[in-house]
Amino acid sequence: MSQDFVAICPKGLEALLIEELASLGATSLKESLGSVSFDAELATAYRICLWSRLANRILLVLSTGPVETSDDLYALTSGIDWEMHFGINQTFKIDFRGTSGEIRHEQFGARRVKDAIVDQFMEEQDKRPSVEFDDPDIHIQASLHKAQLRISLDLSGPSLHKRGYRSATGIAPLKENLAAALLFRARWPELMNMDSGFIDPLCGSATLLIEAGLMAADIAPGLFRPRFGFEYWRGHIEDEWQELLEEAKQRRVDGLEKLQPEFLGYESDNRTLRSARENIENAGLQQFIRVENRPFQKVEVQLSSLKEKGLIISNPPYGERMGQVHELLPLYQQLGKWMKQFSGWKAAIITSEPDLAKNLSIHSHKRYRFQNGPLDCLLYCFELSEDSFIDPTRGHRLPPEVESLKNRIEKNVRKISGWAAQLPTEAYRIYDHDIPEYAVAIDRYGDYLQVQEYAAPASIPEKNAKRHIQQVLQVLPSATGVPSANIFLKTRQKQKGSNQYQRYSKKDSRFEVNEQGLKFLVNLTDYIDTGLFLDHRKTRTRIAKLAKDKRFLNLFGYTGAATVYAASGGAVSTLTVDMSNTYLQWAEDNVKLNGFSIWQNKFVKANCMDWIKTTDQQFDLIFLDPPSFSNSKSMEGDLDIQRDHRYLIQKTMSLLSKDGILIFSTNRRGFKLDPELQNEFKVYAQGRKSLSRDFSRQRAPHQCWEISHNDPD
Repeated sequence: MSQDFVAICPKGLEALLIEELASLGATSLKESLGSVSFDAELATAYRICLWSRLANRILLVLSTGPVETSDDLYALTSGIDWEMHFGINQTFKIDFRGTSGEIRHEQFGARRVKDAIVDQFMEEQDKRPSVEFDDPDIHIQASLHKAQLRISLDLSGPSLHKRGYRSATGIAPLKENLAAALLFRARWPELMNMDSGFIDPLCGSATLLIEAGLMAADIAPGLFRPRFGFEYWRGHIEDEWQELLEEAKQRRVDGLEKLQPEFLGYESDNRTLRSARENIENAGLQQFIRVENRPFQKVEVQLSSLKEKGLIISNPPYGERMGQVHELLPLYQQLGKWMKQFSGWKAAIITSEPDLAKNLSIHSHKRYRFQNGPLDCLLYCFELSEDSFIDPTRGHRLPPEVESLKNRIEKNVRKISGWAAQLPTEAYRIYDHDIPEYAVAIDRYGDYLQVQEYAAPASIPEKNAKRHIQQVLQVLPSATGVPSANIFLKTRQKQKGSNQYQRYSKKDSRFEVNEQGLKFLVNLTDYIDTGLFLDHRKTRTRIAKLAKDKRFLNLFGYTGAATVYAASGGAVSTLTVDMSNTYLQWAEDNVKLNGFSIWQNKFVKANCMDWIKTTDQQFDLIFLDPPSFSNSKSMEGDLDIQRDHRYLIQKTMSLLSKDGILIFSTNRRGFKLDPELQNEFKVYAQGRKSLSRDFSRQRAPHQCWEISHNDPD
């Protein structure tokens, strides 16, 4: 007897799923977003559960009808004879999807369905089955859409994409049914019958390799699963299921006998490689799939032994942030160059970033939309032949606005690099929002560049801002001589109450730069800020000139650059105060790097706002450069420098000796110094005197004052 079913699938797989279901015997197929409804005999539904490479779930429709209220929901559920499907000694679970005017929460909908089922059992047997969320015997799905409810029995159990061979994964594994869909679109089912090779150059945990092997060996993807949802269903016909299982097992034996060992994968990460090999062995394909522990770039292609036809397919990293995307450009360039050796083959690459795909330098003849988790992606399909290859070195004219940007950066480099060499410093700014459309700052740190992207105004569409950033990254290698791999991009948002020095990633990659004969550790990958504020270079120089025989205090000391300058200027002692263990250690490392004694140069972990209230120490020279905002976990309250600066300066001045100098600086945009401070102390605004030549082109990034005590009356 034919019954109504629904196959659930990821968005974008519906058309492929219709073809697959038809090939497995389903009829009356109808496509909806993320699902396909169909008619089939129960045996056909079993076959689909066992053989579908694309579906997530197969649902047997038990009832449908209009539902406006929770009472309608209860009544429709009660109209099903639940004892036909399971008993009181079994467990069940309800998944409810959708809402209506009265049923506003899915959890409420699920509870009403559960109540109707339980009440029916209690009325008939005075006992009820238990609810089990993690591993129920029976899984019921209720879907409410446009006041129509569909109640179904999930025949699948765990999602069908969970084949059962994967015991370990890589960093970003493809789901198995998405991998199968990519293979269908890349025309692997046609190629596998034509003595074709198969290579995944960035194979990760080997999902594409395994799915391709299962297809070629005619192995049912559900053959490895420990169980299906229908096995505890009272309507299950075990004989029919066992017959299908035996058929699938025999097809596997026959398929493996014919399969040729022509599946190759490359993976440079040892841990991921171990996962891949374990998964391959679980799938029983270890004799046919070979994965090697090396990057594809180091694989020498033996053209003489290369098959005439084959498929290269891969899911390379995409990058979740723009900076990561930029770092991946060389990888895609190398991948495209490597793929061009396989003339006559087909290739398919999935990515969420069109700019990465462009760097393959191969024309795609087909593109298919997919969704990989939360990311909208395209599968780029290629015919690898001379006609489709693009020469990335072929000259081409830049758009006028990009040419102007390139010219401006080159001009700045010529002007600033000579000055920097004379100073000397390896760390300096070469571009600072010179052209309004390109809202970035570009700083050089030795052999590296950091590009800071400022958040674009709301008036500029995100797509335009993204294009401008890519254009900056495009011209920098030729304009500066710094290769793409040595350029780092970061986005700096406006500070709104959070700690100003934010953690960015966890690579821990510090290196040395020299500034005016001193050495500093900087880090372009782990934090928004690098560890060396370039705009304070002149202020640090001033501190060195004032520091001889002075007791120096560095409040909110960050990485201690000012402390190093004070020590180099001959300070008799320095004290650096900060509440971050990370930055205090960094400051101590900078002091040691320059050969200064840690006995003479001390470090204190403390909240500076609290510390200045309790210490009785006196200092002759103080540098006070607090963040604009801070509400760190280590603080009881928060800091707003506009609101709190007068109190902060007053308390700090109480620590300053009679003839001492306090240097106060802030990067807070629009900051106004409280005029009452002029009556309490001698206050000298430094204006642009505190800025070096590389910061002279645009708005001053900070304001700075020198403050001392008034002469006694």
